[in-house]
Amino acid sequence: MTVSIERSDRVVICSLADPDGRNALTAATATQLADAIAGLEDTDAHCVLLRGEGDTFCASGDVGAHVGRVRGNLDASAWRERLEAVGDAVAAVYDCPLPTVAAVDGPTFGAGAALALACDLRIASTEGSIGFGFRRFGLAATAGVTYLLPQVVDRDTALQLLYTGELVAAGRAAELGLFTDVYAVDTFEDELVSLLATLSTGPREALIAAKDLLRAKHADLQQTLDRELETASRLADTDDFEEGVSAFVAEREPQF
Repeated sequence: MTVSIERSDRVVICSLADPDGRNALTAATATQLADAIAGLEDTDAHCVLLRGEGDTFCASGDVGAHVGRVRGNLDASAWRERLEAVGDAVAAVYDCPLPTVAAVDGPTFGAGAALALACDLRIASTEGSIGFGFRRFGLAATAGVTYLLPQVVDRDTALQLLYTGELVAAGRAAELGLFTDVYAVDTFEDELVSLLATLSTGPREALIAAKDLLRAKHADLQQTLDRELETASRLADTDDFEEGVSAFVAEREPQF
């Protein structure tokens, strides 16, 4: 197995567990990851952490498929199926209703970069880096990059990153919005634990709703106000709402 799953304090930790292969998102690994993500919203998990074992978050997509296609070991249909499996894994992470966090403490590029972008938050150490070097294989982009990338950078920057294939260091990646936060290597794990503690002890349904509201497409402000009010009305019937309000009145921290 090249994907391992661990549960801890309402946190699901999905680890790409092939450090010798630099955690490449092969079709087999992608299928395991998609299976691991499926249905997590039906458990008591509050959030998902995605990380890579070793010193690489995720080196690439299924490079072996490209080699097989060029050498004639894979026909066009089989090659396409393997790339579709990688895309399905990225989509599974992106579509997960729970808050998702990528812990990027090493390089990630190609489909691996898409996997990081599919997460809601990308927390990096100063050793982290990200790149979209599809040009190296004579390709434009795969794994949903042309959908995900323009959501965090402007069009010109997205094109520049695809045109050049530059591996962007952590500091600049944060400036561009590719990384949400960057921490020193010696404080990275502590900062990550602190964030996960905040997410895992938060009001689960409210965090899921916040993600859903931000993902929704609205024609105007009034549509947004209406949708927010509908969501608030639904959440007002939950135990978390009662606990949050009661804790506020009692001047104590809520226990969700």
